[in-house]
Amino acid sequence: MRKIVLIGRFDDISRELTSVLAKQFQVQECASNPELIKGFLNVEKPNAAIVSLVGVNKEYGRILGVFKNNEPKIPVVCIGTEAEQSTFRGYFRDNQFFTMTRPVSGAAILDAVCAKTGMLYDHVNGRVFGESAPVFGKKKILLVDDNAIVLRTLNGFLTPTYEVYMATSGSKALRLIERNRPDMIFLDYEMPECNGLQTLRLIREMEGGRTIPVVFLTGVNDKEHIMALLALKPEGYLLKPASKDKIIETIEKVLGGNT
Repeated sequence: MRKIVLIGRFDDISRELTSVLAKQFQVQECASNPELIKGFLNVEKPNAAIVSLVGVNKEYGRILGVFKNNEPKIPVVCIGTEAEQSTFRGYFRDNQFFTMTRPVSGAAILDAVCAKTGMLYDHVNGRVFGESAPVFGKKKILLVDDNAIVLRTLNGFLTPTYEVYMATSGSKALRLIERNRPDMIFLDYEMPECNGLQTLRLIREMEGGRTIPVVFLTGVNDKEHIMALLALKPEGYLLKPASKDKIIETIEKVLGGNT
């Protein structure tokens, strides 16, 4: 089960926050002590950390430093007033850290955690999906797209048959690949910060990344654009919006089925 560690005082939202998070995550509370947190992280590897800046003091700088120096891949959501946040502006320039200003609801915090970990919260059905636990015997498909609607649609196509992982950016995709190598990747071409071409180049540089089949998803259909895609020798490309039949057909062609 996915894990979240709570650090600090959550007096104003404690009950609601725990109630919201516990439905989707295993919630572990940890004292605001840098050495205890460092020891905890040596044993546990949570998907994310939530730090309350209530009663902020110099120890909080050391706490954030523990994550930055020892676990730079664990997203950290820091909740506090603007005054409380101002003490740690240097940390918040790092993409590992994300701030939320009190007062804030438990549901909003859940959304933020999902955004930082490449997961999505389905508010209609009340569940988190993406980065699911491994399912024995199923091929693993990674979907990379900055459009949440596209991810939800493709996830709906594939989850009955495949183990689906999702990432909303190239950098999140790379972290997922490091932790759990997929059998195949559908990669959006047009994404901010790190587009599909840049992401594929980085995947190819990873250990084992050259052998992962990648199919581009793109909404642009001009010769120059397509030639740029094919130059990196992906397994192919599909024009958006791709139908369920076309997606499944492509997977079966590349992987030869699900076994």
